[in-house]
Amino acid sequence: MTSAQHSPCQFKHHLPEYLSGFCSSATNIIVTYPVNKLIFRQQIYRLRTLDAYKQLKYEGFTILYRGMALPLLQKTFSLSIMFGTNSHYLQIFQSFSRTNQWYHQPLASALAGSTEALLTPLERTQVLLQTSKYNHVIRNGFHAFTLMYQHYGIIEYYRGLTLILIRNSLSNMIFFACRKPIKDVLPRSSSHLQHSIYDFFTGGLLGALLSTFIYPLNVIKNVQQSELGGRYDRPISIFRSVYEQRGNSMKEFYIGAKWNFVRSLISWGIINSTYEYYLTTIRTSISD
Repeated sequence: MTSAQHSPCQFKHHLPEYLSGFCSSATNIIVTYPVNKLIFRQQIYRLRTLDAYKQLKYEGFTILYRGMALPLLQKTFSLSIMFGTNSHYLQIFQSFSRTNQWYHQPLASALAGSTEALLTPLERTQVLLQTSKYNHVIRNGFHAFTLMYQHYGIIEYYRGLTLILIRNSLSNMIFFACRKPIKDVLPRSSSHLQHSIYDFFTGGLLGALLSTFIYPLNVIKNVQQSELGGRYDRPISIFRSVYEQRGNSMKEFYIGAKWNFVRSLISWGIINSTYEYYLTTIRTSISD
């Protein structure tokens, strides 16, 4: 393989991965947004499923989809970066070595997760829009974005950045390390439909297990980002505070986890299967 083929700047070579991540994420967000909001309310306010559902029902359809434009924007670019930069970084590492080293993939995955963290301001704004105490304070995403900057400065956009870096890097490393081995355990697919089912099962199972594993981390991150202004406590201090507020019980960190598991099972099933579909389609179109 020539040095030109290994060029780190060869963005066009990885364009299918970027586009496929973008499209698969958009498909998922449109389908699963309401369930995601229900889980968020459970995390923040320690509500049982029925209570969270009643709260959302009382607020109405307009509030239910309030802020969807931001996760649509954030998640589509996030998944685009995740899949695209993972492929890109992996090629860069391999270009400096004649053989594939075991550490290339986890390092590429961790860097891809860190690159995703550039979108922290969008995730931060989304959290504020989902927090009920700001329903009548913040009008929309643009208002939240300008409000943070005008009153608290650019640092407010990056509240929760440390936790996002840890979450993204850790989850990406496990996802990309396990995705192919899990699928390889399944029987050989004999049709496109069976292939898609396997991709759905692989992505869904891995995503559900991963999201459950890092669920307490997301709870702490959401608690931290649901505040506007105020102190910038370290993640460990926030953990201690939430732990004490919840009766010194780790079980309380998993309120909403069952619905998060179901949502992640569906979401990552959709993402993984549609990603492979879009990737094949885009590559075929480019080659033609």
